[in-house]
Amino acid sequence: MNRIRRVLTMISQVLLSCLISCVASGCSFSLKQEQENKPYVLSMNRMIHDCVSRIIGDKLHAIVLIDGSLDPHAYEMVKGDEDKMALSSLIFCNGLGLEHSLSLRKHLEGNPKVVNISALLVEKGVFTPLEEDGIYDPHIWMDLGLWIEGVQEISRKLVMHFPDWEKEIIENTHKLVQEMQELDVWAEKCLQSIPEDRRYLVSGHNAFSYFTKRYLATPEEGISGAWKERCISPEGLSPEAQISIRDIMLVVDYIHKHGVEVVFPEDTLNQDALKKIVSCLGKGHTVRLAKGALYSDNVDTDYFTTFKHNVSLITKELGGIIFE
Repeated sequence: MNRIRRVLTMISQVLLSCLISCVASGCSFSLKQEQENKPYVLSMNRMIHDCVSRIIGDKLHAIVLIDGSLDPHAYEMVKGDEDKMALSSLIFCNGLGLEHSLSLRKHLEGNPKVVNISALLVEKGVFTPLEEDGIYDPHIWMDLGLWIEGVQEISRKLVMHFPDWEKEIIENTHKLVQEMQELDVWAEKCLQSIPEDRRYLVSGHNAFSYFTKRYLATPEEGISGAWKERCISPEGLSPEAQISIRDIMLVVDYIHKHGVEVVFPEDTLNQDALKKIVSCLGKGHTVRLAKGALYSDNVDTDYFTTFKHNVSLITKELGGIIFE
């Protein structure tokens, strides 16, 4: 009888230990929130998160759902994501179909905590979304002028939700916007220094249309729509798209037409398509892969250094001047 009791006691201790461990790991966000009494603000990707973090400083907890080299186009929710959403007071998403997986849509659509940045900008007439084959282009963070407007909307929502921190939020937003405006001017100066006949961007997938329209096109091209001739890619708006022989040949013809000498791989994309394009050109036209990779749907260190990296790489490879 005593032996049975000892065994039952040991089993109870093991189960209790497992339960404590499970609760501790599963409710880590909740415990931290109670201890520090700071609400959570969730951003769907790093391009948003890095701005939110600068705006809220140490007053709130900024967390991100899709981090690192993960592709937001194809992201499906994993264990712990639902808890992050449930525990967050505000959730900032990009919109325009970027977060289009079924699992994400299920938790974002109709959720009163969600702030759709693109939808707010479109509603206020800030911009008209670009499209490809009837699909909206979500890559608005590539145009700093647009992204600054997005930051202003983020700031307004934060002030509305956390009025006690209005002063700090507004001050931090002002500093951030000022830095972004300076970065925008620098980017335009660098990229416009590229000779006009070399300002053609061939990238892994179609993520650089807003970037091209803002920084590589002439003012006249921006108005007329001729800026679209300044960029091309074998893949569509999402890296999930299948590449056909026709897609490859369209890029090959484009390279011949505009005398393109360098094509740009992307950090998270397979380079096979661009390598096929380079090989298809044969001996009649010399073209090479850029010495570095661009970042499109993800970041390197943070959003701001990644933007600088893209500008510097494109400027250098296409024969422009990188200004201090």
